[in-house]
Amino acid sequence: MNDLPPEALTAYFINRDDQRAADVASVLDSLTARERGVLHDAAVMGYVQGLQRERSEGVPKDSQIMALVIDACLTFHDLYPTVNAGPPPRPNSTEWVVESRWNDGQWHRWSGLYDTAEEARERFVSEVNEQPPTTKHAFRLIRATTTYTVEGLYDPHNEETPS
Repeated sequence: MNDLPPEALTAYFINRDDQRAADVASVLDSLTARERGVLHDAAVMGYVQGLQRERSEGVPKDSQIMALVIDACLTFHDLYPTVNAGPPPRPNSTEWVVESRWNDGQWHRWSGLYDTAEEARERFVSEVNEQPPTTKHAFRLIRATTTYTVEGLYDPHNEETPS
């Protein structure tokens, strides 16, 4: 049996719950609005589909689940607007940069922009390893993803006027 007193075990479980909640919040905070919307639509519809399934049928393959969820989201387009909106009008762009925390406690760009994670990681590792022993700085590797969202559109070939 476990020799931990019940209070310590309870504290452990509370701490783990808090850590999981913080991890979930961190992932959600890192998502773009579109990613968050797609995740929401698919997760909710997946949950609903799971509740409607007969358990004796077994579990379908991932590709079948994906098709089922997307089909349901398309069927109920008013409830799942992100999936129905289609792809964003411009692809995301991704850049990489190394930042360092300065004495003022703020993070500042330490390097130029890199197009690949490999180049940026090399610079990151180099900066961390080549610091003088008397002056150690915190560094972080940043992936900057730019998403373009169309807020207004005018098409002269469409008779509708912008609102």
